[in-house]
Amino acid sequence: MTRSPGTAAPGAPAVAPAGRRGTDDGPAGRRVPAGAVLAAVLALLGVLVLALAVGGAATGTDAAGLPRAGGLVEWGLPVARLAARVAAVGTVGTLLFAAVLLPGGGAGLPPASRRAVRAATRWAWAWAAATALTAVLSVGRLLGTAAVPVSALGVYLTDVAAGRSAVVVVVLTVAVAVLARRCRQAPAAGALLLLALAGLVVPAVLSGHSSSADDHLLAVTSLGAHVVAAAAWTGGLGALLVHGRRPGDLAPAAARYSTLALGCFVLTGASGLTGAWVLLGSSPAGLGAALGSGYGWLLGAKTAALVALGVLGLRHRRATLPRVRTGEPGAFRRLAAVEVGLMAATVAVAVALSASPPPAPAAAPSGTGVPVAGSAPAPSAPAADPMAGHDHGELSVAVLVDEERFHVPGPVAPGSAVTVFNSGDTDVTLTADDGAFDVIVPGHTLLTFPAPAEPGEHPFGSRHDPAFRDVLVVAAPGR
Repeated sequence: MTRSPGTAAPGAPAVAPAGRRGTDDGPAGRRVPAGAVLAAVLALLGVLVLALAVGGAATGTDAAGLPRAGGLVEWGLPVARLAARVAAVGTVGTLLFAAVLLPGGGAGLPPASRRAVRAATRWAWAWAAATALTAVLSVGRLLGTAAVPVSALGVYLTDVAAGRSAVVVVVLTVAVAVLARRCRQAPAAGALLLLALAGLVVPAVLSGHSSSADDHLLAVTSLGAHVVAAAAWTGGLGALLVHGRRPGDLAPAAARYSTLALGCFVLTGASGLTGAWVLLGSSPAGLGAALGSGYGWLLGAKTAALVALGVLGLRHRRATLPRVRTGEPGAFRRLAAVEVGLMAATVAVAVALSASPPPAPAAAPSGTGVPVAGSAPAPSAPAADPMAGHDHGELSVAVLVDEERFHVPGPVAPGSAVTVFNSGDTDVTLTADDGAFDVIVPGHTLLTFPAPAEPGEHPFGSRHDPAFRDVLVVAAPGR
C-alpha cells in the first residue's frame, strides 16, 4: 500500500506538511527561539540597570545611615522585584485571556484558554518565588547585610507591613497556582483572576496602614488602580500574542481586548497623574524639585511611554484590527510585539522608580540625612508618603542604633510600627522621657514597637549610656 507524501498512516498522528510545525494553535505551534528569549531578558535587565542609575537607587547609602549590603543584595533586590512584577503581569494576563478575552461557551474553556490557564499556574509559582526572594533581600538591605538572621526575617514577616503583605501575596499566588491546574470553566478562571488582582493590590493596602488621612487614602486608591490597570493592559496583550494564535480565536479576543485596553489606558494615566500629584504636593515647588532630578526623569520616561502606547493603541483600532477581522493577523501581531516590548521596558522603569528616592520638597530642611548625635530632627517637614506614585516605596529603619549613637532619619505616623535595628553588640533601650515607650533592643536585633498615638516630639534616651539621646517625631496625619 502506498501513501502520498504528507499523508499519515491510519491511526497515526497527523504530520504537518513540510515547512510547517503544526498549526498556530497546536501543541507544536510556533515557539519563541531561546536566543530571542535570552536577548529580551538581557534587554529588560539593561533597562532596569539604566533606570536605577538615572533614579539614583544604584548609588549612595541607605536613608537611615545603614551601610550597603553588598552587590548581591543591592542588585538582586530590584531584579527580584522585576521578576515578581513580570510574573504578576503574566499571571493576570493569562487568566484575563481565559476569563474575559476568550471565555468560550457553556461547555468549558476552549483549547487556547485552557493552555492559558496552565500557563497561569507557572506564572503564579514564579510570582510566589520571586515575592519570597524579594522579602529576604529586603531584610538584607534593611539591615545592611547579605547574611539575614532568621529572627530578623520573622520580625519582618510578622511585624512590618511590607513583610506581612509579602506573606499575603505568597499565599494568594500559591492558591492561584494550585487551583489553576483544575480550572476548566470561565467563571472559575474569573475567580482566579480576582485572586491574582488581589495579590497586586495587597502591597498598596497593607503597606499603607500608617495613616487614615485623605491624601494617604487617595495615594493608596490611585496606586491600586494603577497597578491593576497596567497589569491587565500589559498582561492581556502578552497573553493575546502567545495564546491567541488561531485566526478564529484572535479576532474576537482582540476585539474584546481593544475595548479593555482603552479603559486601562485612561485609568493608568489618570491614576499615575494622581499619584504624582499627591507625592509632589501639587505645588510649583514640588514640581520644580522633581524637574531635573533622577526621579523626575523616570516619571517623564513613564509618561512618554504612556503616550507612545496610546498612539500604538490608536493604530491598532484604526488599521490592524480591521485586518484581523478579514483574516490578516500579521500586522496586528507585529505591532503588538513592539507594544509588549515597550510595556515591558515601562515595567522595568516602574520598578526602578519604586526604588528611587523622590525629590525632597523645596521647603524641607537641608539636613534630611542622619541627625547629629544628641540632636533632634526637625519636626516641621514629615517625609513624603512613600506610597504615592509608585509601589510601596523603599523600606527603611525608623531608628538605627550603632555603637556610638541613635539615628532617626525622619518622622513616623501615629500608632505606626516603628522599626528599630541595633547593629551593635551592646543591649540598649529606647526610653522616652514622657514614658510613651520603653523598649529593650538586644544587640544585632530587629524589632518593632508602636509609635505614640499623639503627634508631637518624644525625646528619648538609653539606660545603658546617657550620651545616647535623640527625638522621635510623631507627625500629625495629613501633614
